[in-house]
Amino acid sequence: MAIRFFLFFLILIATRSFAQVDPVGQFNKHIVENWKGEYIRISQYRVKGTPYLLGESFPGTLTYKGGLKSDTKILYDLYHQKVGADFKNSILETDQILEEFSISLPEKFGGKTLLFRSAEVYGNTSLKSYLNVLEDGSKVALLKLFKVKLVSDPSNMFDKELKIFEQYYEYYLYNKSTKELSKIKLKEKDLIKQLGDEEFLKEFIAKSDLDVSKEVDAIKLVNGYNNK
Repeated sequence: MAIRFFLFFLILIATRSFAQVDPVGQFNKHIVENWKGEYIRISQYRVKGTPYLLGESFPGTLTYKGGLKSDTKILYDLYHQKVGADFKNSILETDQILEEFSISLPEKFGGKTLLFRSAEVYGNTSLKSYLNVLEDGSKVALLKLFKVKLVSDPSNMFDKELKIFEQYYEYYLYNKSTKELSKIKLKEKDLIKQLGDEEFLKEFIAKSDLDVSKEVDAIKLVNGYNNK
């Protein structure tokens, strides 16, 4: 019985560790350690890696203004914030206005289907980007913005012309009552400040044993707030 319990405990730890793997972090590590592709020239820099989300295209659906939909392999260029069908590893240009799209990630990236909506859907015309919808309810929406920046290549810090694409993300809350889109950090203090109902939120966090610095628990908190 003790051996069975110990084996179950090890499996539980492994499962939780796997569930907490960050695909973006793993991808960045892969680029630093295993990049074999060509460099991209941006201004005076030679850049290692790729501006595409997680480095490749994924099956999904593009939804354009007016309701037209297209099921295809989709590329999301984080550097230029452009999205479209994959045509020979380039984005197929179109004059149609893209309102939202969804992509299905393979198991190596978590196996989830991600829904993205234009920032304009949330009243923001300055972002010029697409927001991953983590939770969208009657009161607020929790959103995730994937981005990329040029940083020094940690494998060759002495070459000032050599850079690497580093993918990262930020979080936003959209308040449906005030119509405000606010950048946030996944911290209890920040979430309570934005959502406003301190007594309910603190009680919900304690009762549900949440660590809102983790995305999965922040989603649970916002979902609970939307449905209270």
